[in-house]
Amino acid sequence: MGNVVVKPVSSWWERRKFMYLPWTLYRNDPNWIPPLRMNQAELLNFRHHPFYDRSQIQTFLAYRNGETVGRIAAIVNVPHNERYQERRGFFGFFESINDREVSDALFDAGCNWLRERGMTDVRGPANPSMNYECGLLVEGFDSPPTFMMTYNPAYYVDLVEGYGFTVGRDLYAYSATPQEINLHDERLRNMASQAISFSGATIR
Repeated sequence: MGNVVVKPVSSWWERRKFMYLPWTLYRNDPNWIPPLRMNQAELLNFRHHPFYDRSQIQTFLAYRNGETVGRIAAIVNVPHNERYQERRGFFGFFESINDREVSDALFDAGCNWLRERGMTDVRGPANPSMNYECGLLVEGFDSPPTFMMTYNPAYYVDLVEGYGFTVGRDLYAYSATPQEINLHDERLRNMASQAISFSGATIR
């Protein structure tokens, strides 16, 4: 099962394959929710996004015997490094079949690209930064994600940690109905009512 080849994405057809790979990998997962394609194109800089006015991204695809089996993006977040005085690169938009050879080749390609641009550390997943979807799902695979929350198969934990990445910070998400939330605080109750009124949202 060798012969994994990783190539940088350049053509419109490769961009299309990068975008649509999750539809193949998650086709039998009832909890996966497809992303908004136009939004994904912007976050990947396939369409203009202000994040990339200063920052950089390079996307990669992994192939085996002509079949697309994985993807990754390497990201240089210039404002982050300026603010924190770091030379840290990021990886994001990672997807892969359950195969360490594939995931290792993707991480190699992303890390090498970042190293060539002077980055000395790598953090991720960030899609494309900590202000968007970020982190790796390690629990809660039995339910679909909510807005701005990441979702991935359980085996991604082994692929990421198997390459040598370690936990940088734990992120927690909580789910509750309005009845379960303490709305006795008058200010909180007023803010919730105003938000619902202004947005026209329906909570169900």
